[in-house]
Amino acid sequence: MLVAPAPPAPVGVTPEFLRRQVQEDSSRAGEAARSAWPWQGLVEDLSGGVGKIDVPVLVLAGSDDRVDPPQVLREHLLPLIPTATLTELDGVGHLSPLEAPDRVARHIEVFLRTL
Repeated sequence: MLVAPAPPAPVGVTPEFLRRQVQEDSSRAGEAARSAWPWQGLVEDLSGGVGKIDVPVLVLAGSDDRVDPPQVLREHLLPLIPTATLTELDGVGHLSPLEAPDRVARHIEVFLRTL
């Protein structure tokens, strides 16, 4: 049986208490959940479902995201959703709402004003 490693510390998350909370929450998941994500969740084909989205979509991607890098989203997600636009958050990783909450909120606010 392949076992997924414990999640790494979220380096871009501050303050420290949030970083610890993310680690604790991730570690609290059972072994089955930690193993299921990389071996099943990441390889699931969602292209049929997302291709049906016909409303405006804002995709926020951290430039330092190693899980869902902006280039991968540009190449593989955006072509499936014609109404989607991608905004890259410079210096942000995978947990953008925790790493840059004000920037995320600002982008969402601007996006909502355009609707």
